[in-house]
Amino acid sequence: MAHTIEIRRATAADAQGIYNIYRYWEEHYVDAEKTKRFFTLKNPYTVAKIERIVAESEAVVAVADGQVVSFYFTNPFFDPGDLAERKAVVERLIANGTLPAGRYATCLLSSTAEPYQGRGLNAKTLHLLREISKAKYDYFAGIMAYHNHNTHASSLKMGWKHYGDVGIGLLAIIATDSANTALHP
Repeated sequence: MAHTIEIRRATAADAQGIYNIYRYWEEHYVDAEKTKRFFTLKNPYTVAKIERIVAESEAVVAVADGQVVSFYFTNPFFDPGDLAERKAVVERLIANGTLPAGRYATCLLSSTAEPYQGRGLNAKTLHLLREISKAKYDYFAGIMAYHNHNTHASSLKMGWKHYGDVGIGLLAIIATDSANTALHP
């Protein structure tokens, strides 16, 4: 396993590596959860979709020995199946004063290859993603699966604020600027 891991913006050459990690977890985790009726993937990612995201949005990767081992990106282009619901939840919480007004990215995706988990790569890629996204977004809004307890715990360590069950999962918000203190769960 690599001793040096580079965290950087994703390039077109990284799209297949990002897809490979995404697909691994889709096959080994999401497909199993579908059978339990916890999760339904209505519009899966493809290499072509990831290529567009990398080219036209914000995407970062962790690379070891020339291979993508972790990624984080915003997705303003493709609806994975619940984008309208995500946006409606954020708009409702802004309207009732629970969340501050601002520019929200409501569709993000991150994952780390299994042999590289536990090394803080999700936190490192998120840090760079926040830095490169400040000009476009004030906040990231994530929806976590109810049963994904590892993600719940790690998101808190990374600075996400949890806002509880919003009917489609557990809502978590993080500001793109670490100096922004407007979030109060």
